Amino acid sequence: MPITAIPKGVELRKITAVQKRALDELITKERGSSALTTAILVGIPSIIAGSAVLAYVFKEEAQAWYADKKGEFVEAIKEAAEKTGGGIVDIVLDTANKVFRNNPKTPKVVNGSELTRCTRWAVDATDVLALVQKGNLTKAETVAAAVAIIGIAKEMKLEGCSRPSAISEDQWKQA
Repeated sequence: MPITAIPKGVELRKITAVQKRALDELITKERGSSALTTAILVGIPSIIAGSAVLAYVFKEEAQAWYADKKGEFVEAIKEAAEKTGGGIVDIVLDTANKVFRNNPKTPKVVNGSELTRCTRWAVDATDVLALVQKGNLTKAETVAAAVAIIGIAKEMKLEGCSRPSAISEDQWKQA
């Protein structure tokens, strides 16, 4: 027979399975949580704390292992990027466009004038080009800008817009 917690004022005696379920429900209602909730509330912080302790204890070993493998990681990433090329960018943009319908960042009304979606997309492309032309972008920011330009071009093509001057002919064709 399993042991179960009994609320105050209830005498201890042998109970049936049905009575046990009813008692468990009563205890859950009184506490406002179930055993699963309690386990989650205790378990997640324990896992995080345990991971942090392990990371601290084995940090030198992890750093040495990473230093040994760093070249392999970099080469694998470069190789994957070269093999997939623009394919990944296309997959990410197409998936994002299917899940979230993109809208231009430029507001619909500027200085009291209402802009068309095509004009708003063109302004977005010009803003991205201006950031690139400043020349102080990191490699990651440069990649993000290139992806943004292709994304804008794809959106413009979907909406039947003409190519703005901020998007090169090659970028327009790639989109």
